Amino acid sequence: MKKSIIAIISMSVLTACSTSPATSAKTVSPILYSTASSDTAKVTITRDSGVVGAACAAKIFVDDKIAGQLKPSESVTLHIPSGRHIISFDTRGGLCPSMTDAVDVSLIKDDVKKYRIRSDLNGNYQLLPTL
Repeated sequence: MKKSIIAIISMSVLTACSTSPATSAKTVSPILYSTASSDTAKVTITRDSGVVGAACAAKIFVDDKIAGQLKPSESVTLHIPSGRHIISFDTRGGLCPSMTDAVDVSLIKDDVKKYRIRSDLNGNYQLLPTL
C-alpha cells in the first residue's frame, strides 16, 4: 500500500513537470514576417504549456533572423515567402541554457503550416509539425 501511494505521488509530480499542447495559446506579434502577400505561406508556431523551461523565452528564427519570441502557451503566426527555409528556436539568454531545434521546410504560396515547441522531463526540446 505504501509503495502504491509513493508511486502515485511520484507519477503526479513527474507529469506536472512535462509540457503539453497549449489549448488556448495567447497570440503574440511577430518581429519579422508580419504581413501576408501574394507569395507568402502562413506558418504558426505554438509553444506548449507547462513549467519546464517556463522562465526562458524561445526566440524563433527564420534563416537565422529573429522573427518572434514565445513564452509557454504563446503562439506566433509568420507570413514567410515561398521557398526553402530553416525555421528554428533557441532558449539562450540570461541564465537560460541554449535549447534548440530546427526544421528544414519548403513553402509554397498559400501553404498553411503549424508547429509546436515541446519539451520533456529530460530537458529535450523539439520543434514538431502539428495539425
